[in-house]
Amino acid sequence: MTTPGIVLVAAPDGAFRRSLQFALESAGFATDGSPRATGAFASKAAGQSICAVIDDRAIDDWRRAREQFSRFGKPVVLVTDLIDGRAALPNVTVVIKPFLGEPLIEAVTNAIAGIH
Repeated sequence: MTTPGIVLVAAPDGAFRRSLQFALESAGFATDGSPRATGAFASKAAGQSICAVIDDRAIDDWRRAREQFSRFGKPVVLVTDLIDGRAALPNVTVVIKPFLGEPLIEAVTNAIAGIH
């Protein structure tokens, strides 16, 4: 299965970022990886993206996250190890660490389809 568009992936830990990309690519999604959320949203691939998967550690300034996610204007899957006010961000689906494969794929697929 090949899905049109690209899923942006941001995680500062390179091995974790590559594992997120591998899981998404195994499910047929094209990906573009960056260590920081700001880099992902500013990348050349952002215009063709359909969704972003952002590790909570990839966000430099949580006070600007709402504005940043709103400006992106597409669904975001936030990968985090705790639930707090971050879940209230616009267009955000939260996936709790640790997880492998299926919860991430399901969250991305539902986010793209507009299911929260």
